[in-house]
Amino acid sequence: GRVAFDGFANHRVYARNEHYPGLNMSRCLGDLLGHSDAGLTSEPDIKEFQLAPEDECIVLCTDGVTEFISWQELVDLLGAFGPENAQAAAEKLAKDAWDRWLSEEGGMVVDDITAVVIYTHPPRERKLEQCSA
Repeated sequence: GRVAFDGFANHRVYARNEHYPGLNMSRCLGDLLGHSDAGLTSEPDIKEFQLAPEDECIVLCTDGVTEFISWQELVDLLGAFGPENAQAAAEKLAKDAWDRWLSEEGGMVVDDITAVVIYTHPPRERKLEQCSA
């Protein structure tokens, strides 16, 4: 494979001497052509860390979310939904990112939006002010 500037804002991974798949990453799941023709892998980078008692929530999301939702907005949204509505919080993050991306790109391009929200304490033990980025 090869990495080339896309002419806009990103460097993308392409198959050698081809114009596909044009991915803005080096890892992917399910992209067979990216794997066989461009050298992408599904092997993730892994970082382990210990949660502290004050860690209230974990958010796993793609840059399609964090490019359009600030960390403070994300924290505020998590505090508003709470652990009993984790799925609704994730859906709201994804929808807000989708809507903002559509607006910014003039309705032409949207991809790469995934959000998973995990609250680490049951509802009765939560302290909203401790959920921070």
